[in-house]
Amino acid sequence: MAAKIYSNIVPIEVVRSVQKEALTLISDALINSFGPKGSTTAIVKNTDPNEATISIEHTKDGYTIVKNIMFMNPIERSVQELLTELTRYVVKEVGDGTTSAIILCKTVFDALCESDILTNNPPSDTLKRFSDTVEIIKERITAKARPCTIDDIYKIALISTNNNVDISKTLLELYKTYGLDAYIDVGISNEVNNLVKEYDGMTLETGFTDICFVSDRVNNTAIVNNPRIYCFNDPIDTPEMLGFLDKILEDNILRCYRPNSVYEPIPTVIFCKAITPDASSYFETVVKLMNQYPGTIPLLMVSDIHQEYLYEDIVQMCGAKFIKKYIDPNIQQKDIEAGLAPSLETICDFCGHADQVRSDQLKTQVIRPAKMFNEDGTKSDLYNTMLTYLETQVTKAINDDAGVNEIARTKRRYNSLKGNMIDFLIGGVTLSDREALKSSVEDAVLNCRSAATNGVGYGANFMAYQTLYEMKEEPKYASDPIVNILFTAYRNLMNILYSKSYDPVEVMDILDTMIKQGCPMNIRTNEYDHAVLSSVKSDIIVLDTISKILALMYTTNQYLVPTPAHNIYEKEYYINATKKEDK
Repeated sequence: MAAKIYSNIVPIEVVRSVQKEALTLISDALINSFGPKGSTTAIVKNTDPNEATISIEHTKDGYTIVKNIMFMNPIERSVQELLTELTRYVVKEVGDGTTSAIILCKTVFDALCESDILTNNPPSDTLKRFSDTVEIIKERITAKARPCTIDDIYKIALISTNNNVDISKTLLELYKTYGLDAYIDVGISNEVNNLVKEYDGMTLETGFTDICFVSDRVNNTAIVNNPRIYCFNDPIDTPEMLGFLDKILEDNILRCYRPNSVYEPIPTVIFCKAITPDASSYFETVVKLMNQYPGTIPLLMVSDIHQEYLYEDIVQMCGAKFIKKYIDPNIQQKDIEAGLAPSLETICDFCGHADQVRSDQLKTQVIRPAKMFNEDGTKSDLYNTMLTYLETQVTKAINDDAGVNEIARTKRRYNSLKGNMIDFLIGGVTLSDREALKSSVEDAVLNCRSAATNGVGYGANFMAYQTLYEMKEEPKYASDPIVNILFTAYRNLMNILYSKSYDPVEVMDILDTMIKQGCPMNIRTNEYDHAVLSSVKSDIIVLDTISKILALMYTTNQYLVPTPAHNIYEKEYYINATKKEDK
């Protein structure tokens, strides 16, 4: 045999084995907390030997658990990081579903790797087929949605908070008072009791650019009071745009922090759709400054904005002028003279205003934008005109049957402008008590918000399970391997969920009876009471997440780890190859 050559290449045979093992370990860890009968996981932090104490967080939240799981070796770490990154989408949209997505992904991945029908096809072809099937399932689930009612809110909250009656009643009263389009933000109170604060504002579903902007460390939020608000309509990726950004930051912020400066910082918020790598390098200077004065510099930057319709409404309500690129210098000069485009001399005046802007990792809220109100505090004509227009657009989209996505988009725009915003601050005896409850309340609020926008369906992954059962009964899909793999995965998931409360024979009967009854069994009442509700988008988001995870894992045919020294898998592969040669 030739001398062994060591490299950083990990071949597909080893990659598949390690991927499966990592998925199994993570899935098994999450199963312990799955469902209403699941138990908590204790996450130990601050284990530095130089630390005098440690902190322990007790949680049932799947996303919190998976992001705190650690592996020593590179492929396993990449699997964990991939699951953490892609399940963040589930958390952002509907609050809960991380555990379901990962357990399903593990079962589906194993089945795809072992399927005799699919293994002879190129992975990209199999994934295309998988993706097409998922789109059909999603369409069928969406068609089963119904409008959300106030009564649904309490049932959704009960499921999301693991049967916390007090919190569910509080959320119900908030939605009764402020309407289904209310935007409830969950935070932590410094008091024992829960607190509720109301204010007007608009929300953009994009968070801060960097954690350095955080000023409220308890709630991980950046807050800037009475800021100048600058809005770039195009990516900051040209010398001119970089010049505008530099001028704003220099005049409003940077010069104020130089030695012996006589200037006071001007609270500043910058919105942009994207930042070029050149601007990102310049941005490092800002990050260093923010880290030097943590929580004290009144600056916030928000980029990667994709909801253009919401962005445009916020710009208009703040009274800002879009900072745009020009192709024709003559047109640009005319607009500069007319005050429609900035120059370096006027750029700092191209701003809007609001009472406050605050941002976390997922969203940015503009509180009481300047053009929303008259001087006497009443809503402005501009605001009322825009609200009436959007209300008409929502009605038109519904009457014209414009499609679920268009209706949801129009509703989001209307709800953002309507701006009923509430702070729900969670109280408790200790900080750990408050943080544990905050997580489940956030899940409930996100699920209720999604249900109000997208419609209501059944929870406990029932919508996808029911849809796949129906498809299996159709001749077209009866022998479809993808449909069968997904159905088996969902039945396995439901089996895990109900096995925590019932014996195996009862579980099989429950899974079949649910299909006949048309709703999931309520584990808390032992009845098919149509009370296990969720946003219809929950199962859709989980299916999307599974598709994205598999697209990256299943199509990977080898790994290149950083160096040959990192290739701890090489020895195992070499031994197995030698055994094959000997045979």
